[in-house]
Amino acid sequence: MQVNHGGEPTQVYGGRFTGEVSLEMLGPAEDGTRPDIARVAFADGAVTFWHRHPGGQKLYVLDGVGRIGLEGEEVILLPGAYVDTPPLERHYHGAAPGHHATILAITWGETAWEETGP
Repeated sequence: MQVNHGGEPTQVYGGRFTGEVSLEMLGPAEDGTRPDIARVAFADGAVTFWHRHPGGQKLYVLDGVGRIGLEGEEVILLPGAYVDTPPLERHYHGAAPGHHATILAITWGETAWEETGP
């Protein structure tokens, strides 16, 4: 058994996010068969740029009001919402405008980022 009481939060400004984001890596993947597990805190309205995951991604909203976007659709996510994005599905996610959100992200494979956000 391994117990992790939290990782070291890393502040991320710009780059692959719109707005302020703090990412805390809880469990980096040991190899390509295992997922990365991170707690991501999005400030008011901050979201990721468009991206895809070769092995898919699972998101669980811990706190605040989140959102996820697909082509032509955006869905508001409340605490307890669980999202399962299939492999290679193009999407973005983060906090709804006027709200913060903390999301647990479980990700398989190296993220393929696009140049812009929503």
